[in-house]
Amino acid sequence: MSAKCLIPGRNMCAPNGKNAALIVDLDGTTMECQPDFDKAIARFGYLMALIGFVKKHAIATLREIDLRNAKAEGFERDRFPRSIVQAYSTLCKEKGMRRRKEIIELCQDIGSSPFFREPKLFPNAAAVLGRAHHNFLIIAVTIGNREAQKHKIRQGGLDPVFDRIIVTPTDNKVDRVREAMEDLNIDPKFSAFIGNSRRSDGACLAVTNFIFLPLEKGWAFDDAPLPQGSPYQLFNATDWRDAEEGGIERLIRQRETALADESKANGPTTQS
Repeated sequence: MSAKCLIPGRNMCAPNGKNAALIVDLDGTTMECQPDFDKAIARFGYLMALIGFVKKHAIATLREIDLRNAKAEGFERDRFPRSIVQAYSTLCKEKGMRRRKEIIELCQDIGSSPFFREPKLFPNAAAVLGRAHHNFLIIAVTIGNREAQKHKIRQGGLDPVFDRIIVTPTDNKVDRVREAMEDLNIDPKFSAFIGNSRRSDGACLAVTNFIFLPLEKGWAFDDAPLPQGSPYQLFNATDWRDAEEGGIERLIRQRETALADESKANGPTTQS
């Protein structure tokens, strides 16, 4: 057993001197995200209706443009405000109208509104992660703007929980998770990724266990099939307490059994 995985108040030890880890998605899993964007989209629709456009068409135009931008550019903070301005510009072009400076400024304000809001954690998320902190290395892996995501973690009171924070601007969580597991000597068999997206989070089932916690529905293309033929376990959960009892606690029991078997296989140590 490695001394690096056994520190005061924490036992993260897995067999063969490795660490056990919980790798956790932030938006839509640990804290609410989509409602803030839904409110901004609704505000854009109302604004467009006030100046003569059809609200339903305006919202559909915005969703189409933002989805295209997200796929092409990633999830940096300036993407969403830019998408809203582009949607307004597209609507103006369709009707042969000139863009108005004050409307562009309102669009930018609406697009910036979801960021740096007071985060709202899902029930029991902090408590479950706090308890898991005693038995796992806890790593946040999230897509977005580094400054905005770290602000959410601080404001949500989760700074003491996360041992590492990995923020990526593009949809490549599985690559970041694979790298972290190699760099931090993590055993994938006794670790898990916790997330709400079958696509970007579920892809991590290829490299470790996956606790699927669909507390919030995000992008339309999130309903993708999970990796097939994975040697790792899938745990389905309905809330954070369910994730704890049906996923996290099971991983702890499996790890304890494996450590006991390893100890028996190695036999008693001889003292001189």
